[in-house]
Amino acid sequence: MSNLLFLCNLVWFLACVLLLFIQKRKERDEVTALIGEIKRLSSRQRSVTRILFVDYKDPAFQKIDSLLSTSADGPDGPDYIVVIDAPSWLIAAREKKWTRHEAIDARMIASTRKSGVIVTRGGKYAVYDEAAAYLAYTSS
Repeated sequence: MSNLLFLCNLVWFLACVLLLFIQKRKERDEVTALIGEIKRLSSRQRSVTRILFVDYKDPAFQKIDSLLSTSADGPDGPDYIVVIDAPSWLIAAREKKWTRHEAIDARMIASTRKSGVIVTRGGKYAVYDEAAAYLAYTSS
């Protein structure tokens, strides 16, 4: 009887591991496709390294806006590609205000992500859910 219980637990554990593996692979494929789509829409010549997702209805939008506006200009071009979910007039205004960053309308990509940051490095990526906290941390 204990062997049967052990076997059932082992099968259950292996099924859970398999489901987790499938879910992580699906998530990785979705993020990789999203990064590829944003690279295609971007006017940047060098590789995309930091993608910021912003929703203008988010309470942290003002903080994100001020952090993106105060960053100093540099010779390498935009630091972030900002995928912004906002009216087109606000996107145009932010493009002028965020001189170092590139803004892309969120309606141009097939993503449900409203906020967060994707950082790519050498074919790998990291996803951070708190965009304002990530910007505050990296700008200090």
